[in-house]
Amino acid sequence: MNPDSHMNPDDYQQAWQAHSSQTRVIIDADLLRKEAQYDQLSFRSAIFWRDFCEIGIALLMIPLWFYLGAVTSSPWTWYLTVPVLVWMAGFMLVYRMRHKQKPSQPDEPLLICVKRSVTEVEDQIWLLRNVFWWYLLPPSISIMAFFAQVSWESRSEGWLAALMFFIGLSIFLFALYSFIYYLNKRYVHLQLEPRRQELLTLITSLRDETNVEGVNDRVSLPGLPFAQDRLPTSCTSPARIAIGLFTIVVIMLFLVYMINMAITSNSSHLTSEGYPKISPFAGVRWQESQPEVKLGEEWFKLESLNNIPADEIVAFSQRTYEDLWRKRFEEDLVELLTRMGHPPQDTVTLVVQPLTSSQPQVRKNVPMTKANRRAIREEARKRKYDTSEP
Repeated sequence: MNPDSHMNPDDYQQAWQAHSSQTRVIIDADLLRKEAQYDQLSFRSAIFWRDFCEIGIALLMIPLWFYLGAVTSSPWTWYLTVPVLVWMAGFMLVYRMRHKQKPSQPDEPLLICVKRSVTEVEDQIWLLRNVFWWYLLPPSISIMAFFAQVSWESRSEGWLAALMFFIGLSIFLFALYSFIYYLNKRYVHLQLEPRRQELLTLITSLRDETNVEGVNDRVSLPGLPFAQDRLPTSCTSPARIAIGLFTIVVIMLFLVYMINMAITSNSSHLTSEGYPKISPFAGVRWQESQPEVKLGEEWFKLESLNNIPADEIVAFSQRTYEDLWRKRFEEDLVELLTRMGHPPQDTVTLVVQPLTSSQPQVRKNVPMTKANRRAIREEARKRKYDTSEP
């Protein structure tokens, strides 16, 4: 080399690239295949436990949902979430069955193994990118319907208060589901997409023997020490499953508590004078805890009122008013039904059974009148006067 000649930095860089382009790395195919298969099994394990958590929680929430609805006397819209929970669990099971990959064989080609890994990652990316449609939107609709009915039934304190109550519950639900949506998007962006790109790079390197992609002359296979982006195991331990389930249950119990308080808050500070003094019955008498009601001049056994079983109304009155449960049923029926979360309108639908027949009758649009309630009140006073005389 002529000592007087000088090479600029660009010349050195071009010379180095020309030399490095001739470098070939020979990697043991069996070692690569075993590493790829091990990484594939790890990914499948992580996804399995993630699915196990979500499906298990959805199925466990079904009986819990029925229980919470029963103990809080929730309206019918509360139970709309039950088929939604079935849908969520069923969708994941069907999706996994339709996209189930065959297990890797010990001697299968490395390229096929890596392609299968790419397919599994892309399936998971699709599932999480569309999480809004199959996981978040269905329960949002059912829960919003429940919020709307609860807000409607709490309108006795004013339309503005009912509207603000509905908006507050909606904001809570929106914030919770936005956070869940963000976590899924973040998981795709930080974990699944880099993993997919690594696998695609490896496929390219395996197809093109003249262009080996890698880091420090090594193919960057996920799971090897020089791979920068790894998929952390998600929900792989029973402890994480328990923590996740406990968190969901606590959130739901808190939400139900708030709603139950809202249903009864508008009536907890009112006396019986705060409710209309009306009744659909001209008289009420009792056979132990079974009410018999008078419609016109005929007595009937009461089966239900506005599709609410009579024994359920009686049981609620007994729990709420203790020794005064009969009095509240007879004289303060509007207050009783309102506290149950079923405020009546000016007319009601009754299912009654004549005392001389076993055939039930449906009486629609039975008016709630002050005259009926006044007659019941007078009859109660008369009974009290008769029992007080020697």
